[in-house]
Amino acid sequence: MPGQAGEGIPEDVTSASLCDAMARRHAHRCHAIGLVPARAGQVTAGPAATIRFGPRRADLPDHDLAAAAERALADVPDGGVVVIAAPDAPGEAVAGGKKLAALEELGAAAVVAWGAIRDRAEAAHYAMGVWALGETPRASGDLLQVIEVGGVITFGGLTVTSGDWVYVDDAGLIAVPWEERQQVIDDARAIEAADADAVRRIRGG
Repeated sequence: MPGQAGEGIPEDVTSASLCDAMARRHAHRCHAIGLVPARAGQVTAGPAATIRFGPRRADLPDHDLAAAAERALADVPDGGVVVIAAPDAPGEAVAGGKKLAALEELGAAAVVAWGAIRDRAEAAHYAMGVWALGETPRASGDLLQVIEVGGVITFGGLTVTSGDWVYVDDAGLIAVPWEERQQVIDDARAIEAADADAVRRIRGG
């Protein structure tokens, strides 16, 4: 089924160990927190397909979210995670049940919105993962519009570029340069093993 979360997701790492692994390689911030999953316990990873929202202007062309996501997903490998940034209006909705369903049908493994969504209870039943800063009952098509597709986006102190490998769990989102993803995953596995051994020693095991 298109959009199934879980394909190619490393099960023996977490956002914490990935964040530690990235810190050993880079000085920049690689994580964002505060995202709330529609379904607790969901974990997703894949290439970021980026979309930036901004305040609406009547003289700029209006881009449908599904069309924008189709363009963004076409530029990354299969299993893309649609990452939406609306930093100017994080409390406004960037998608609801119908738009999220359309993105799942396009093959998105997940949608991560630095903004609000509508219909979270409905989204909890989708195969793909859905994360957002919160939920709102109000549609905001009169306030926001797609500004850029497939570029560099910033939110929560984090910079994400199209094609980054992103990992999302209940604790947060981690962005890793695509070409470094396997090395970072391997380092995170080693960190998990070392941490588990330290806990055993602490408990006298």
